[in-house]
Amino acid sequence: MKKSLVILLFVWYSQTYAQPIVSDDGHPEHLVVGAVIGAGVSYLVYKKTDNKLKAWLIGAASAVTIGYLKEAVDPKWFGGVKSDKDFGYSALGGVIGASIVIPLKRRKTKEKPNIAAAFR
Repeated sequence: MKKSLVILLFVWYSQTYAQPIVSDDGHPEHLVVGAVIGAGVSYLVYKKTDNKLKAWLIGAASAVTIGYLKEAVDPKWFGGVKSDKDFGYSALGGVIGASIVIPLKRRKTKEKPNIAAAFR
């Protein structure tokens, strides 16, 4: 009950006094989307491989690739203009978001029981 009250208070306070994240340039949105993509992909890769470097590289690369592809199709599909700044913010967000795997602890490997030793 105490936690839900704190969360409710935080949500109310942030909605009443916070500045909107939507901007005219769209840079915060690109940063946040890049971070979400980088974090999600790197976390999934880390869970699968248990390798932080590989997870970080794949997470950051996926956010950079998606950011580049979005900027490549922006003039054709969305009627916008190709912006190097938007791509840069998407890439920066991907690098920051992929860093979520750095503080994670490695999984402990389960020891397989030695069946042959049990029957000696």
